[in-house]
Amino acid sequence: ELASKKKAGRISFFIEKEGDLQLVLLGLPNSGKSSLISALTGVGEYGTSTPFETKKPVPGMLEWEGLKIQLVDTPSIIENASRGAAGGPLVLTMAKNADGILLIIDLSGDPAYQLHVLINELENFNIVLKRKEEKVILEKTRGGGVVVLGTLEKCTLKDIKEMLKNYGIYNAIIRISGSARLDEIEEAIYETGEYKPALVVATKADISSSKVHILQKEMKRLKLELPIIVVNVLSLAKEKHKFAELVGQYFLKELGLIRVYTRNPKTGAVAKHPIVLKRGARVIDVAEKIHSSLVKHFKYAKIWSDRLPFSPQKVGLEFVLEDKDIIEIRSKI
Repeated sequence: ELASKKKAGRISFFIEKEGDLQLVLLGLPNSGKSSLISALTGVGEYGTSTPFETKKPVPGMLEWEGLKIQLVDTPSIIENASRGAAGGPLVLTMAKNADGILLIIDLSGDPAYQLHVLINELENFNIVLKRKEEKVILEKTRGGGVVVLGTLEKCTLKDIKEMLKNYGIYNAIIRISGSARLDEIEEAIYETGEYKPALVVATKADISSSKVHILQKEMKRLKLELPIIVVNVLSLAKEKHKFAELVGQYFLKELGLIRVYTRNPKTGAVAKHPIVLKRGARVIDVAEKIHSSLVKHFKYAKIWSDRLPFSPQKVGLEFVLEDKDIIEIRSKI
């Protein structure tokens, strides 16, 4: 849903997240963002040679194995966008709030220049595309509560939640290398640069695919280890499943997410749309998402998975789930 209103002489726009992942497309004028989202989702029209053709965000939905990926086309980024040029702060705020970013690079232009502008404007807006190597990395999330990946030293998860509450942080993933004390986790709050997973989509390969090496060379110079998907928009509509698979797998891994498919106890039908959970989620997390009464009246669950010695396997509430597990929950009533 697009909420648009005028406030203090400016247009404010916001795309409400729908589906399981929201990915924002960022690119310079005529980079092929609109054509890309049109070919993948059927939304909008193929772009023209007119600069700044996209005036407001345009969402479209891409599906892969039941996973719903919301792609958002945005107005173009130019130099000094982070300082207000061409409504840049509005677009960059959308990127900061999204689950991930697709950097759209036009191979018919100057790939190195385009990449430089995008990275520079993102960093000026406090968005970084490289994971930090610090001992503690705190990543704010849209939901899921506080999740700690690592070992706590002389403190508990409850202590962490209470401390973060004082900073107005209720949802975050805390990645710890080794072990960390409460004060070390608190210091991570002040670290500049919010990490956002991203990948590069190189468009117009039908015009100038030879420039891919220029893009790769610039990424190496910037020490930017991101996947590159080279596309020809004219044939992309036929290959969108492959594109969706590459994008879906990458962002699920980077965001630490898994897909769990529920099975109807009465019919045996497996849901086409998965429940998306943080890695490390247990059976109890699925039960709570389906209905709170399932936890109270839980009897057992059955899991189908290639990783198990046999399927289905009967498990309890604390069983840890993995990507693509199929789960059937049985209740006492």
